[in-house]
Amino acid sequence: MNRKITVVNQLRKNVEKQFGKDIKTATDCDVLASVIIRDCKANISSQTLRRFFGLIKTSSESSHFTLDLLSKFCGYRNFNEFANACNNQELEHFFGNQDHTNHNYWDRSEHLCKQIIKSPELLVSTHHRLMAFPMARKYFMENHPLRDLLGTVYTQCFSAYLKYNTSNEAKIFAYGFLFQSSFLLQNTELMDLYYKKVKETELSDEVHVIPAGLKYGVQLLYADFTGNENDYKKYFAEMKRARILYQKASEKSVCSFESTVLESLIFTNRTKEMKFLIENNTFQVNQDEDYIPSKRKETHNEVWKILCAAAYQKIGDKIKKKLYMNQINLKNLGIGWEKYYSLLYYSVYFHSAEPNQKIECISQLSQLIEETYFSYYQNYLIEFKKEVEPFVLGGNNVQA
Repeated sequence: MNRKITVVNQLRKNVEKQFGKDIKTATDCDVLASVIIRDCKANISSQTLRRFFGLIKTSSESSHFTLDLLSKFCGYRNFNEFANACNNQELEHFFGNQDHTNHNYWDRSEHLCKQIIKSPELLVSTHHRLMAFPMARKYFMENHPLRDLLGTVYTQCFSAYLKYNTSNEAKIFAYGFLFQSSFLLQNTELMDLYYKKVKETELSDEVHVIPAGLKYGVQLLYADFTGNENDYKKYFAEMKRARILYQKASEKSVCSFESTVLESLIFTNRTKEMKFLIENNTFQVNQDEDYIPSKRKETHNEVWKILCAAAYQKIGDKIKKKLYMNQINLKNLGIGWEKYYSLLYYSVYFHSAEPNQKIECISQLSQLIEETYFSYYQNYLIEFKKEVEPFVLGGNNVQA
């Protein structure tokens, strides 16, 4: 259900509660109108109220004036304040109730992610309060990181998250994603900051396999980006030793240690190391957490195919690249992951596409860059446009 419809339905209930009885007849609306005029010193017609409460069929929505006035009648400054209060009540009801099952927490977080993707302003109004609930931090942040929003105000959620979570695992998780954000936005000053934060955080016993892989991925990507070959060799040697220690954990995880490292290395040209990670990947054989739905595993499987295709594109192995590309279905990517990995997919797909498909690929990349603000991919776009320019100038009517 559309969130605004949900809030309007709640407003109807609140108005009835404030009025002291259910609104069921035209007479009820007449009386309510006079009460609102008396209490709020503003006019509203009985007919408007009949439409609001569904006593008169209408296809149009209530006006902002009506929603603001009814919200004032219920004790709020305006409809936006009422909507935010409703959301906070929902958060407290769900994430503050320890009786909920893990599965319900997961589903609620998934639903909230969908709402935020459709309505970013919802994130602005809720993220600080959201982080106050331990279950929200676990399920909304740790299990549902919205990669598509790493170029937006969403990154503030990681700072709010760290206000309550100070473990080494939490620090690597949050600073790791903040590093990825700054890398994709090409903000070198923030890259320096978050790399140092990740580097100084130790891999203590409680650190899960995925944050562990993220730590090495960040360090390797930063060393490559800054051209520090000594650090790169040191980190890669440390990573190879660590992957053995995390092998059993990878067998229980929907995402392996090697896959997590590869997610960062894919932004480099370290083809030898990419090949090592692919050929030595640890696949899941046992399920560690019973609350993680099969859809998440499906998403990780799709990501693995995209990463492998991107790696083999750089390695120059056309056969293996084609093998993985033919298996990819972007519709299998979960909420908040689609744009992030579609950018990588189209940057690979372009190289084997037909001329008309290349132009469509450029169009897709342009739109995704505009929506995510990931300026890292601008160089791909410039390169690809130069390649198709002779084809476009040669008489094709499709514009890139």
